[in-house]
Amino acid sequence: MSLADQSQQWYPTSVQVTVFQARNLRIKGKNGTNDAYAIMQVAKDKFSTSVAEKCVAPVWKEEATFDLPLFHHGNAERCTLYIIVMHRALVGLDKLLGRAVINLLDLHDNSARKNTDWHKLLDKNGKEDKVRGEVMLDIQFMRNNLTASMFDLSMKELIMFISKERPDIHFF
Repeated sequence: MSLADQSQQWYPTSVQVTVFQARNLRIKGKNGTNDAYAIMQVAKDKFSTSVAEKCVAPVWKEEATFDLPLFHHGNAERCTLYIIVMHRALVGLDKLLGRAVINLLDLHDNSARKNTDWHKLLDKNGKEDKVRGEVMLDIQFMRNNLTASMFDLSMKELIMFISKERPDIHFF
């Protein structure tokens, strides 16, 4: 990759994930419905949606923003989005309906900054053993820029403060 190409490369600092809805979920609840919720996770940060009660096609329309580490393939595990769809059980443990694993590095490399799509749900081992349904996600990469002028201004203020407090320290 040339220097010109590298200067045009855009690296996100965060990702905003919206869980819109799910369809064709396996039924785990009584009366042919689920009390479904979704968990979004990037690295150690997690967000859980509200519970959509007594439904077969839950609609959440909930979003979360996650900070991303330095965006390179050495950080692939920390740049992975996990979507886990669960059925809330009133007694005992909640039941897994399915999960999707999205490599954000690959998604960023192969698509636009914003991606809305259906993602197939798999079992806990990432296998397609049974039909588990799909979840619709909107994934938007974002960048929080700290411009050089903002950095320079804060450094100037710091130098002025230290100069007043400690006249024996010289910066220039």
